[in-house]
Amino acid sequence: MNTSKTALALVTTGIALAIIGAFFASNYILYVATAAAWLAVLAISFDVLIGYTGYLSLAHGALYGVGAYATANLTSKYGVNFWLALVLSGLIAAAIGTFIAGLAFRTRGLYFAVLTLGIGLIGYQLFVVLESWTGGIMGFVGIPSPPQPFGFDMDQSRYNLLLTLVFVWITYFASFIFVRSPIGVACLAIREDQTLARAVGMKINEARLSAFAFSSFFAGVAGSLFAAMSNFVGPDSFNVLTAGFQLVVTVVVGGMGTLWGPILGAILLTALPELLRGATHYSLLAYGMLLLVVIMFAPRGLAGMLRFIIGKLKPAPKAKPVPQTKSKLEEVRS
Repeated sequence: MNTSKTALALVTTGIALAIIGAFFASNYILYVATAAAWLAVLAISFDVLIGYTGYLSLAHGALYGVGAYATANLTSKYGVNFWLALVLSGLIAAAIGTFIAGLAFRTRGLYFAVLTLGIGLIGYQLFVVLESWTGGIMGFVGIPSPPQPFGFDMDQSRYNLLLTLVFVWITYFASFIFVRSPIGVACLAIREDQTLARAVGMKINEARLSAFAFSSFFAGVAGSLFAAMSNFVGPDSFNVLTAGFQLVVTVVVGGMGTLWGPILGAILLTALPELLRGATHYSLLAYGMLLLVVIMFAPRGLAGMLRFIIGKLKPAPKAKPVPQTKSKLEEVRS
């Protein structure tokens, strides 16, 4: 079994165990775990863009907000079924993300990051001023919770966690397939050397736009889940200077270009503020120290560190004995 299939099996097993554990968890654990799962969905989608294509988009938090506000309006104002609203929210975010990509891909490197930062700031400001759609600075309240299918009647917070864990797996599996498709291979080539990829005939624009649309779709899905499960959406949740920063840190700490690393990053960066709840003034200091330690001692993130440790623990392969052969001189003497 190769490494990628092993990672898929481990992620699937981990999510299955988390689903089982959800039936025994307290309300506090359910809340924290659901927040980590939201972030994991968002971080996996972001990793497709930054880890596999090499583009740092700081507009991802705004696309997350687009999905959240789309679901809030569709379900609350227009009575759209949650499941349809979730898909539509992802498609709306993907359409806007593709439009943004069409503008942003005229630039590269630092200019791309700065341009998307500006778009993220514009998105945040629109969430504040479009009060009829977003509720303005006071936020959008009264969003209905996800319905429970098949006649389920369990505690809503428990159901929210189960549903979000399922979407973590869906996002991971879809991303797993995407990055191994011909488009995903082209994205990897773009990340390594865009000029060379273009020279060998790869369709650069199509691959980049596909990656951005794919990433934006699941950002919208993550926003949809957040809105329905929080029952409230406010613009501060999508501020590029907070949400964007957290997203970049999550992927970098977890391990870029791994898909499963961002899940580890989401768990750690959701649990860390809870562990520091009694010392909130030191939370930014903790984030800074964590980044410093990871960059210095684990530049490939938690995923890279775990791979290194597992590689060291594996027994070295036994060397095959070299068959004894007679030299030419020995053959003549014999």
